[in-house]
Amino acid sequence: MMKYVLIFFAVVAIAFVFWIIRTFMRLGNPVNAQLSDSYYYHRWKKKIIYSPMGNWFELGYYETEADVATFSVIARDYGKDHQFVFLRGRKQQVDLATFQVDKNRIPKDHVHVYFEKPYSDSLIRVEGADPKTYQPYVLPADTYNQGWCRDDQAYYLHGVKVDVDRKTFQRINSSLAIDSLNVYIIKTDSDLVPGKQLIKKASNPGGEVHAITETYAQVGHTLILANWKTDFRMLAFPKIDSIQVLTERILVVNSQLVADGRVIEDFDPSTFQELSRNHFKDKDRVYYEGIQITGADPSTFEVLREEYAKDHRAAYYQERVLPGVNPASFRTDYENNTLIATDGILKFKEGVLVNN
Repeated sequence: MMKYVLIFFAVVAIAFVFWIIRTFMRLGNPVNAQLSDSYYYHRWKKKIIYSPMGNWFELGYYETEADVATFSVIARDYGKDHQFVFLRGRKQQVDLATFQVDKNRIPKDHVHVYFEKPYSDSLIRVEGADPKTYQPYVLPADTYNQGWCRDDQAYYLHGVKVDVDRKTFQRINSSLAIDSLNVYIIKTDSDLVPGKQLIKKASNPGGEVHAITETYAQVGHTLILANWKTDFRMLAFPKIDSIQVLTERILVVNSQLVADGRVIEDFDPSTFQELSRNHFKDKDRVYYEGIQITGADPSTFEVLREEYAKDHRAAYYQERVLPGVNPASFRTDYENNTLIATDGILKFKEGVLVNN
């Protein structure tokens, strides 16, 4: 009797494993493992499956409408059969006979250049682009694809032509660009309309162009800044003899400290010390985002967390003194996933007193 029970459970287990394989493990052999780790033959159907990196369990899969007999891989996410080109398994409206993904991974045919529409599996035309001369526009400092391309007639950002002077336009760094007429900032906000990330900000002040950091540039004797905190600033100096980079946001220009595009008066650059992303000091003063914290003692000042700090005399939120706080017991902590600061009696959230 026990023998039959064991046989029964073995049959059930085998059937269960077969069901798991049939239900979930649909990926068979790769179509072309050298070109793509994402296109596979269906394990038992006459189908081509697209599964990103073969990770069907986490990233899913898509059963394409491609003709199995004529399907071939073009590149990692691209394939074609005798009728259509496919991007991530979805049909695309392109010229089948001449479509290619070039060595720069730009999709094109003999008439059009294409751009992968964000958050979709479709190609859109790059209007006006020349397939013969269209290529990426990169700087040596670029650590990732920033979406810039150019051809013989124009520049393009995320597949959209930008309104600049083609002959003189240049990117300075990841934040700033310039042509003979204007200075532009380059926004990276993903919610902006493609092509609208290049924003005209000021007239070109004239002079040689130099990238200082990824957010600062020098044009002649003018310092230009564009960053997440400041958006855009231009500082004109009578003459710029030297620039020393202290941090991404703080420079010494000649002998003056510049923080987030503002000159900090009466600062001793030789004793500069960065305390946090937003705090710094010299031997006499402490600053928050370039604003002096009045009365703060540089020798005992310490940053607790984010905007909170203290010295032996007082506690601070950003550049403000928190009145009545005992600095000796002042500390920060999390309460219900919210940062709070307290000396054991007074409690603050975002610098506002919430009890006493």
